[in-house]
Amino acid sequence: MISRIVFGLISAFWYCQLWALPVYSDQTEEKCSACHIHVGELTPRGRKFKLLGYTQGKSTTLFAALGSVSLTKIKDTNSSLSPEVTMPQNGSIIPEGGSALITGKFADDVGGKIKLTANTANTTPLYGTSGVQTGTKVGSDFFLDASEVRAIKRGNLFGNEMIYGLSLNNAPAQEDLWITTPINSFPYKSSQLINAWGLGQFGPTSLIDGGLSSQTKGISFYGLLDEQWYFAIGNYWKFSSNSSLISASGTPTTINSTSNPYFRVARNQVHGDNSWMYGLFGMKTSLARDPAVAGSASGTYKDLGVDAEYQHITDTHTWSTQVVLIHETNEWGARSVGRSHDTSRDTLTTLKAKVSYNYARTYTGSLFGFKSRGSHDDLYWSYNQDPLVVTGACNQTNSSLAFCSQNGKPDTSGFGYELMYNPQPRWTIGLQQVFYKQFLGGSSFIDNSSGNVRQAKDNNLTYLYVLYAY
Repeated sequence: MISRIVFGLISAFWYCQLWALPVYSDQTEEKCSACHIHVGELTPRGRKFKLLGYTQGKSTTLFAALGSVSLTKIKDTNSSLSPEVTMPQNGSIIPEGGSALITGKFADDVGGKIKLTANTANTTPLYGTSGVQTGTKVGSDFFLDASEVRAIKRGNLFGNEMIYGLSLNNAPAQEDLWITTPINSFPYKSSQLINAWGLGQFGPTSLIDGGLSSQTKGISFYGLLDEQWYFAIGNYWKFSSNSSLISASGTPTTINSTSNPYFRVARNQVHGDNSWMYGLFGMKTSLARDPAVAGSASGTYKDLGVDAEYQHITDTHTWSTQVVLIHETNEWGARSVGRSHDTSRDTLTTLKAKVSYNYARTYTGSLFGFKSRGSHDDLYWSYNQDPLVVTGACNQTNSSLAFCSQNGKPDTSGFGYELMYNPQPRWTIGLQQVFYKQFLGGSSFIDNSSGNVRQAKDNNLTYLYVLYAY
């Protein structure tokens, strides 16, 4: 469905960036800790390795693999008409799936990360002819996950070193070096079950923040000047595959235009144990109405984000903090006004922030907060129990949204923590806990499966996982 409620459906699709794969350690003949603070977060050395297209070091095996098992527990399911249908496997230990990768140095100046993911968790809601959720698809999806191939060059500009290249990838911001931009950002691993539940890790998110990942194909020209000024410009198109084995992940978006430009600029500085970055990124995307979904809307999405990161890195004690703010403006097509949206223009602003401490590359603790604020839009967000209404309204018969607002707003906020333990470089044990203060407009909202009122705190989420990298 064409909407702003990406709900983390794609951004939660697993290992969203350059993970600490043993194959990279073999290639560079360095410890994993040289490039990673912990799973998901790169050091300046790790960012340089990615910038240079995964080509540093010797040629070695190109094969790597990832796999995980997990437990996801939501606090309360009593509002649901059938919790076993709308929130299946709550509190159960499940295999989430795995990924096979061809990654590393392909040639002297060409490298990349091609990642095929098999999703074995229940991830896709199924709806009956009336629109009521009837179950969930048992995941057997096999799709091209966040991947890229890079060609890099070195040169000089104004007497300063210039590293530049091309990145062919399938997710906007995939080429970026920091963990604040979409596809790279925290959380580095999220539950697959929350996709089926329609929950989303941080509530409604902008389209650029995961809604186009693994669903687009794009090319970006990027560069780093004097190790301080980073830039990237690119364009993205709809991804479609003729293969029955590889498909776009999640519900496909309907990109309508051949012009969906993306840009990124950032200032980077490294002084001894300290490094910091501040930057700007954005994208303009045109989507068409989905004729298969009642009330879906065509529109133009304009996303603009600002971000910053600070790291203090030593062998024993490491601190880091990240913050990102994204403002999205939606211009809806004329056919949508009065049918699926109140007005021709909506906005959504999201904020995420995190601070982490790592001890000896073994123990990590993170605190994070999130907040989203959006335009009032009754036709899209508010619950409507009239079965004859065929619009973008959130109701049991004509909406694929799992939850609905009581006041027509998407406002969501909360906080949480994550603990990670790395007993060995190949193993990660993680625990995430999310606490919601608001969800879809306030301290309470509507469960679309039943029409019952649900409290924001009922969505409080516990996620325990074990990850193995080969």
